[in-house]
Amino acid sequence: MGINVTALRNKLVGGGARPSLFFATIYFPQNIIDALSPFIFDTQEISFFIKAASIPESTLGEITKTFLGRDVKLPSIDRTFAPWSVTIMNDENYKIRHFFEAWIEYISPGASIFEAESGFGADAGKNVYGQMQVHQLQKDGGISRLNNDDDGPYLGSYYFKDAFPTSVDQITLSWDDKDTIEEFTVTFAYQYWVKNTLELSVPGNKTTNPFTGNTNDQPAEGIPGAVNWTGPKASKAAS
Repeated sequence: MGINVTALRNKLVGGGARPSLFFATIYFPQNIIDALSPFIFDTQEISFFIKAASIPESTLGEITKTFLGRDVKLPSIDRTFAPWSVTIMNDENYKIRHFFEAWIEYISPGASIFEAESGFGADAGKNVYGQMQVHQLQKDGGISRLNNDDDGPYLGSYYFKDAFPTSVDQITLSWDDKDTIEEFTVTFAYQYWVKNTLELSVPGNKTTNPFTGNTNDQPAEGIPGAVNWTGPKASKAAS
């Protein structure tokens, strides 16, 4: 029996997630913001300049043991989180690039061997580490989440813990490039990412779309605009 080509259309009721519908937000360490205080920095402003990002990956290691000549594979407890990169459009005031360059310079000054900033201690969160988020958007500007589930997670939202830049890429200059806007890539290392915001202490409203103002109206305690999600409901998991 043949399958009707409309079967996929009937299943893909949302029309499929689109890679162009997203926003990312980066919260700089407070000391970096203070050091560049002549520049007025709006956290949501950077979302307008991040033109490319990615849904992050993670990898679980495996342990292989041989039993009677056959390989038995077991899950390791070692989980690794790959570096995360964003591509940013450069405005003429260079403000966003200044912040990233200052962040790296603060951690490890290029001219001073003994003034590197430690990633340990109570003040490391203000000096070294920032927080990042990336959100998949629906076509109406809302943040992707389970339908008809008041306790559901934001399925397309990822929150990065204790991030810091490892590289701020060069910007190529050329007399021949007349009709382009400069771009540069920033790559980050971080401890891990989660999808439940209550596991992180992340500043600001977690679910506001900076482009439209769309947000969630069911805040969890202590996290504005976030939903405390502990897993799918049993009835829905069974379905």
